[in-house]
Amino acid sequence: MMAKQHRTSVGQSGAVSLFVVIFAALLMMIVTVSFVQLMVKDQEQATSSDLSQSAYDSAQAGVEDAKRLLLLDQQCRNNTAPASVNCATIETALTAEAGQSTTSCDVLSKAGLVGQTNDETVIQQNEGDNNSASLNQAYTCVKVAVNTDDYKGTLTADGSGIIPIRGVGEFDSVELSWFSHDDVSSATGDQTVGFPTTGADVSLPRQGTKWQSNYPSLMRTQLMQMGGGFKLSDFDDSQAGNKSNANTLFLYPSATGVANEDFALDARRSPTNTPHQVKCNTSFIDGEYACQATIKLPAPIDGNTVDRNAYLRLTSLYNGAHYKIRLKKGATYVQFNQVQPLVDATGRADNVFRRIQARIELAGNFTYPEVAIDMQGNLCKNFSVTDKDADFSGTTTCTP
Repeated sequence: MMAKQHRTSVGQSGAVSLFVVIFAALLMMIVTVSFVQLMVKDQEQATSSDLSQSAYDSAQAGVEDAKRLLLLDQQCRNNTAPASVNCATIETALTAEAGQSTTSCDVLSKAGLVGQTNDETVIQQNEGDNNSASLNQAYTCVKVAVNTDDYKGTLTADGSGIIPIRGVGEFDSVELSWFSHDDVSSATGDQTVGFPTTGADVSLPRQGTKWQSNYPSLMRTQLMQMGGGFKLSDFDDSQAGNKSNANTLFLYPSATGVANEDFALDARRSPTNTPHQVKCNTSFIDGEYACQATIKLPAPIDGNTVDRNAYLRLTSLYNGAHYKIRLKKGATYVQFNQVQPLVDATGRADNVFRRIQARIELAGNFTYPEVAIDMQGNLCKNFSVTDKDADFSGTTTCTP
């Protein structure tokens, strides 16, 4: 009787051990499968991220090739292109498609800059670089809009920029919008737009005291323009009939200002003690920018508004600002003419595509000076402008 009970106890112990082994094996299998799934998922994410970046790089290559095309076009227009450049082909390639504002996707191949295989341009260091071609990267479409609906830029606090105002047709005013949600301080996350003062009080506080980070910048707008020709004296004063070649307005952000301004209100011509209040929104719900003003342009001194050659200098005071400029003839918008071409490029890496847009500004169309002196202490400087060598004397001295 005792021996039989012992055999039963041993059998029960063996069954328990078997269940423990099976459970442990299942647990290890589950853990292993989970780790394998995590590894596969991480690998897929890394591969996807790598392909996405490669596709982005391919699109950037398309943008760079478009820059080469625009530079060649600039040389053709300036009559400085090498003899080997076919300017007629480039001009034809950059002509927008009928009813469209941009060129076709194959603008670079039409201009003769690149070759295409299966309607795409393979990314290579050179034509014999087969190793780069094996990476399966290409840009599939590059479009160029030489004439654009607007001009966009960014200014730092107290920074300035000069924008050529050149339209495809005649225009008589500019629409200036500034201060986007990107300009509001990210420290608080509050997208509410504030104002430095309210009502008629538009005093100018000291820098960094009362002008908070969510206040739109005070925008100094300076107009410089010529018609078909000009003399230096034309920039000194205005003439009858609202004719002027140089004007300045200070646009002060306000909740109770106006939306229409006129460069004829130039404080230098008609002295005032306050800047002009521009009506701004208290949030970005109603638009991309908080402030917007349409500024009427005076006629050039020579009265030639058809060949108006103008530049707008913007200075963002107190705060930085993103801004947008549009040209208008009455209530109709006019496109910019070859001021800030827009490139739309699509890149590919394997089966992943990325699309980017880039605005291109070509140096050399107009050269202008910026800050030339940064110093402490006294400064003594002689400055002369003349078109006759006999009028210049290098013996003049000054005492600080």
